[in-house]
Amino acid sequence: MRASELPIAQTRMITPRALRGYAEGLGWSKVEGVNGKIVAYQSPISPVRQLIIPLDEKLDDYGERTAEAVVRLAQFENRSPIDVLDHLLTLPADILGFREVSPESEAGDISLEHGSRLIEGTKKALLAVAHSVEIPQLVHPRLSRDAARQFLSRCRMTTGRGSFVLNVACVLDRTVALPGSDPVPFTRRVTTLFLDTLFALNEAVESGHAVRLADTTSHPGMSANLCEALGQLRPSGDRSHLTVSVAWSRAMVPGNAELNRHVQLRQETFEVAEALTPILRSQPQPKPVRFFGYVESLHGGAPDNDQPPFGEVRLRLFETDEELRAKVDLSIEQYAIAGRAHLANLPVMLSGTLFRSPRLNRIESIRQFDLVPFHKE
Repeated sequence: MRASELPIAQTRMITPRALRGYAEGLGWSKVEGVNGKIVAYQSPISPVRQLIIPLDEKLDDYGERTAEAVVRLAQFENRSPIDVLDHLLTLPADILGFREVSPESEAGDISLEHGSRLIEGTKKALLAVAHSVEIPQLVHPRLSRDAARQFLSRCRMTTGRGSFVLNVACVLDRTVALPGSDPVPFTRRVTTLFLDTLFALNEAVESGHAVRLADTTSHPGMSANLCEALGQLRPSGDRSHLTVSVAWSRAMVPGNAELNRHVQLRQETFEVAEALTPILRSQPQPKPVRFFGYVESLHGGAPDNDQPPFGEVRLRLFETDEELRAKVDLSIEQYAIAGRAHLANLPVMLSGTLFRSPRLNRIESIRQFDLVPFHKE
């Protein structure tokens, strides 16, 4: 596609900042010494190949020059210029694409009822994985955690061209990484875990070891909630399939990762998910346990200066045969106790439900948090 074939009304809407961030995310480097109303970049493959980005949006030919930059970037990625244009007009986001190939979708449209089911299934799938990012477990009794709900509320639905495609722009949450916190945005953790879990489902079809997916230590994204959501995404027809893809935000390209990943879910994959649902729901759920240990660090805060701090605390706990680290969310009163224990290096005891994770264990449903009796002040 030539630059002249792109809709100028849309290329004029692309900001210089979006173009520069996209190019830099792909490894293009700025050419020094170029001043004025343009900026030049050189390709990471060959310094001879250059990209010119206009900086003055008031120029009469800004749309045309921007279109040329879009085409050059598309050629570099071996990607459709229309796809690059759509990406640049969206907030910095990981774009998840759900492309259904079935007899019903051959004409590029589907029934309103089926489309509604696809959207609802997509929402449930992403919400389930967002909960698994925080707490990997086989069943999420309530899909109501704040971070997961906020993630879903920021997602945007975009349109595809040429066939029925549902695109979901998962907007990156730009937060400052505090010392000791995870530098990877919550959104990126959700989209990565979502694709990884779908790949694991496909591999289970090939290996015949689907039951192994019922282990949140190895497969933290797997849950009965996700499997039920996939049931809503299942297309009709023996040869039908659903392709789920992701185009990582060029504002934050993951290291050593494909710029675009996709996984094709065939009917056999949906059958495995359906068979797993009752297995995951019937697994024994963790029960509250009493723990003893020490407070390692305090990560909570307060919405305003008039309120005492509360929130996340990280603990070093001791069980009969192992030492483990876990995080826990505490109330204002419990956080005050944790603060005293941390300053004086005093042991604490607590009762709650442990959820193991390959990243950091978590304790939920806190029923007790106090200093060990013989160490109370």
